[in-house]
Amino acid sequence: MMSSGGDAGGPGGGMGPGVGGGGDGRHNDEAALIEFLSTLMDYTPTIPDELVEHYLGRSGFQCPDLRLTRLVAVATQKFLSDIASDSLQSDVLVLLYSLLKF
Repeated sequence: MMSSGGDAGGPGGGMGPGVGGGGDGRHNDEAALIEFLSTLMDYTPTIPDELVEHYLGRSGFQCPDLRLTRLVAVATQKFLSDIASDSLQSDVLVLLYSLLKF
């Protein structure tokens, strides 16, 4: 039998914790994001802000918020670090393979 109340299984409409319903999960995520963005102001990324702003501007993106610029700089730094790490691992494997071949 269907109820006319539209009850979907309790609070949050039957969704998992932190999804919909405005539970504590969403508040914790927002608080963590605000805290992370505030720490970006104290962090000096390897890639200068001016360089990031230049390339963001060339792509048509303009944002006066320095935290967003630093977030892009950190993401770019992570991307380049991952490429360098993968390259090093590849070179080590090639070296080991060539040493074991003999």
